[in-house]
Amino acid sequence: MKVESDAILTCTSCGAEGSHELLYLSEHMCASRCANCGHAVVYSHNLYADYAKDLADRTSRLPISLASKVFRAPVDVLRWPFKIARKPFGLLKELNYVTVLERGPRRPKVFGKSKV
Repeated sequence: MKVESDAILTCTSCGAEGSHELLYLSEHMCASRCANCGHAVVYSHNLYADYAKDLADRTSRLPISLASKVFRAPVDVLRWPFKIARKPFGLLKELNYVTVLERGPRRPKVFGKSKV
């Protein structure tokens, strides 16, 4: 999962040209969100399924990546327990971001409450 936050686009909701956050999953742009008004546009039919596929792809490449890191910088292995302890929080942050984008365009907020 990659979030690019320095894209300048014209928002379809507020009409302002400004900064947008772009969400990439497996090297494909899946969603964008306007930094001005918060309007999100999802370009994927099922963002959760795309996120799960991206997470599975990253996880499947992990053993090869770790093995290459051991040979390149063996001292960094000492930091791995701390990185492993922080990883669930990073995954929760990613899932929260995907959830915000998934719910954003379908349930617009009105005065802090979502429309039913």
